[in-house]
Amino acid sequence: MSTRLNVLQTTDAGWCAGWSEDLHPDGSTTLWRCSTPPGQHAAGDVWTYWRKPSDTIPIGPTTILARTDLARAAPMGGLVQGEDYCASLGITTLAPGVLLPVSVYRYRKHAGQLTKSASYDELEAAAREHAWQYGRHLREVLRTGAGAAS
Repeated sequence: MSTRLNVLQTTDAGWCAGWSEDLHPDGSTTLWRCSTPPGQHAAGDVWTYWRKPSDTIPIGPTTILARTDLARAAPMGGLVQGEDYCASLGITTLAPGVLLPVSVYRYRKHAGQLTKSASYDELEAAAREHAWQYGRHLREVLRTGAGAAS
């Protein structure tokens, strides 16, 4: 967390993220590199690395550290699944940020996690479609200035 916090404190970035590791029951880890490349990203650009809703999300929601005002403006929603996708797209659309080429989060894989439940696959496609469309529409408003006060 300190690496991401240092970026937020020393730059004008609104968010900072990195890669994550899956921690397996046997203690081994698998590094997950998201489709968003490391480096600086303009507000709204992260969504462009999510080619289609069926692909995995373009940035790890659990890896994002953001300014408080952004987290308040784009919080985790009340969805039963995929609310973290929407939060990460909201934050990365509202402000420029940095993706670090290092693991900043370790996720413990276990039999009781949501992704292992019987209902997970029933909702995942719809959750990704919803989040993908949300990101697309946010980016479009950002690009065109639609909705801006005159």
